[in-house]
Amino acid sequence: MKAQAAGGGISSARVASALVSLLCFAAGGWVAAQHPLSPMLALAGFYTLTVAAAWWPGLWLFAVPAGLPFLNFSPWTGWLIVDECDLLLMGCLAGGYARLALAPRHGERRTMHWRDPGNWLPVALGLAGLLALWRGWVAADVQEPSFFQAYTEPMNSLRLAKALLWAVLAIPLLRDALRHAPQATGRRIAGGMAAGLAGVTLVVVWERLAFPGLFDFTSRYRITAMFWEMHVGGAAIDAYLALASPFVVWALRSARGPWGWTAAALLAVLATYASLTTFSRGVYLAVVAPLLLLGGMLWLQARGLDPLAVSQRFWHWLRPSNWRSRAGWLLAAALVLEVFGVLNGGSYMADRVAATDRDLDSRMLHWQRGLSLLKTPSDWLLGKGLGRLPALYASGFSEGGLSGSLKLQTEAGADGTTHHFVTLSGPQTDDDLGGLFALTQRVTVAPSERFQAYLHLRVTAPANVPVNIVAQVCERHLLYNGRCQYAYARLAPAGGAWQDVRLFLRGRLLGGDPWYAQRPVLFGLSVLDLGASVDIDRIGLSAQDQRQRLLNADFQQGLARWFPAAQTYFLPWHIDNLYLELWIERGLLGLLLVLALVACALWRVLLGRARHHVLAPYLAASLSGVMLVGLVSSVMDVPRVAFLLFWLGFLALQLPARKAGARVVSPGG
Repeated sequence: MKAQAAGGGISSARVASALVSLLCFAAGGWVAAQHPLSPMLALAGFYTLTVAAAWWPGLWLFAVPAGLPFLNFSPWTGWLIVDECDLLLMGCLAGGYARLALAPRHGERRTMHWRDPGNWLPVALGLAGLLALWRGWVAADVQEPSFFQAYTEPMNSLRLAKALLWAVLAIPLLRDALRHAPQATGRRIAGGMAAGLAGVTLVVVWERLAFPGLFDFTSRYRITAMFWEMHVGGAAIDAYLALASPFVVWALRSARGPWGWTAAALLAVLATYASLTTFSRGVYLAVVAPLLLLGGMLWLQARGLDPLAVSQRFWHWLRPSNWRSRAGWLLAAALVLEVFGVLNGGSYMADRVAATDRDLDSRMLHWQRGLSLLKTPSDWLLGKGLGRLPALYASGFSEGGLSGSLKLQTEAGADGTTHHFVTLSGPQTDDDLGGLFALTQRVTVAPSERFQAYLHLRVTAPANVPVNIVAQVCERHLLYNGRCQYAYARLAPAGGAWQDVRLFLRGRLLGGDPWYAQRPVLFGLSVLDLGASVDIDRIGLSAQDQRQRLLNADFQQGLARWFPAAQTYFLPWHIDNLYLELWIERGLLGLLLVLALVACALWRVLLGRARHHVLAPYLAASLSGVMLVGLVSSVMDVPRVAFLLFWLGFLALQLPARKAGARVVSPGG
């Protein structure tokens, strides 16, 4: 079966491209206009990006993988459902499709073979994704849509659906780029991956320098970089490192001279450090094993060209007179010493290794509970719906309740105006989880300041029972506290009336860190009691100068500037397995389609028509790495990382074939 589209005139392809461009442009502009921090700046950035993507067709290939690890400002915006990465993708899509709609066709004729998985798999995945989105949406309680909704609310379905949507929409742009500039396309994508990874590793170095210390491998501290989705735990950075690490090898091989190679070698050292300081056994496997695969593929690629030339090149690489050879051996020795130093320089990883059997038992129980949520044949086949896992798990098991929750509320005031407030709740099922969930906001402090907090609130549940709360100002990047000031209060129900509370915080003084390791500071408020909740409509925080340190303190801008964050306990939010995650929310249909995507992509770059392509080894290592880390971690609950998985999978399916006898262009050429 073949579908054909001829160029010339106003074709259906041009009309479709124009329509997609307009939809992405309108959607991106609307989202940017809602930006909690600066709508005008967001709009200006979005429009500039759209024009740039239309004018420079290769820009998005570098900008997307380079910007993806950073373009999420949720701790400042309060957004959970959309983020700045969505604006990046919508701008690139709007500009790219506009270029496709307006570019001259020159009478070219393109044939599409539906037997090719690269043509039918994205369609099938997209339809299955829409079905899972619909099932998740209708299964949730009806609520007013909001970008501030939590992961147990209906909009979480849209949050998870968008990764596949953006990746599918990017396929025509990938095809166009590979058709017109195949070598430059590969360089831009690989360069963007390396640039994004470089930025992540620098943030990791700062994070560890500011908190546990660069060489402290005993303290219980696991990195998060700027993957704010980990505010409820998860493995966002684990999956990202598995996807991006193979491109360090690309950077080393594409370096043109000693200075470029030195920069790539530094990236290798930093990426190894970042992987090691996740203290994740899954990351270690997901990085090392694919790198072995990558090395084997690079060797086979070269051997397929000319065995004699390969042997000569190998001998030339080993010769002492070759600076790249000597530097390569030095880098290998440095990486081995780095691994040895981290794993033997402290007790944290040793403790994790010793607890492997116990961790596996708890994971097995967790996985069994997750699968038990599938109760009907339609559940097994089609899943419970996108985004439904946290809500179903939290309500389905007495040991699986949330450590707290946050909900934006509105009610009519006495003067007829709309009154905004939030309901902050304590743990659902376990008293020991009190204080592990907080409403937070980043604040600026000066050394030697002591704080006091002012709260206007009412106790709502349970009736006639006092509620304990704690307010804290702590040095904290995301998951772990440094120095803190705190105050506890016991609140009487007061018949459900609003009451004012003033808290004087005690504890260690904050600040005074060196300029290169300044610790961010968070204000946090938690409810400690089981089943208890309070309504809050105003919060104040000040020091000796009496200056209000909190923004949107009365919640009249919704949850802008506010960010819910958990610590230590993350069980209900993740199933800790990519395959079960897919099965529970997308059903057997969704699981098999994603596995088919990865399997077809790996076949194409390992044994199929694209196995001789210069990007094939890196894509094979990247995709196999994320599937390995998915054995013990969730992946799809982080849209930025899920998009990268789908995007690289679709890229592998679109790579042009290269005959075994053809010359393989060097990575940088």
